[in-house]
Amino acid sequence: MTYKIFRHKEVEQDLFDIVDLLLEYAGSVIAEKKLLEIEISIKKLAHTPHIGTIRDDIFLGCRAIATARKGVITFNVDDAKREVFIICITYAGVDWIARSEQR
Repeated sequence: MTYKIFRHKEVEQDLFDIVDLLLEYAGSVIAEKKLLEIEISIKKLAHTPHIGTIRDDIFLGCRAIATARKGVITFNVDDAKREVFIICITYAGVDWIARSEQR
């Protein structure tokens, strides 16, 4: 059974910032490729929501997975509602722990 994916209101800005960074340093082809890799990682969470490293030290129920070679997606899972909530997406050394804690 699949889980429904929800995103924190600031996740779209996270993705915009990642694309903007990649456009500047690597060009549009790489930016598009990395964005697609991130979106595929998110979609996979609907079928395998319990993957990743549990990071209760950040907050209870926090999980983190690597994506697109230099990215991190943090999320939590609500099994009762069958939902995955994406908290933040970072790339290229952005402090994903601090950003996750802030949200």
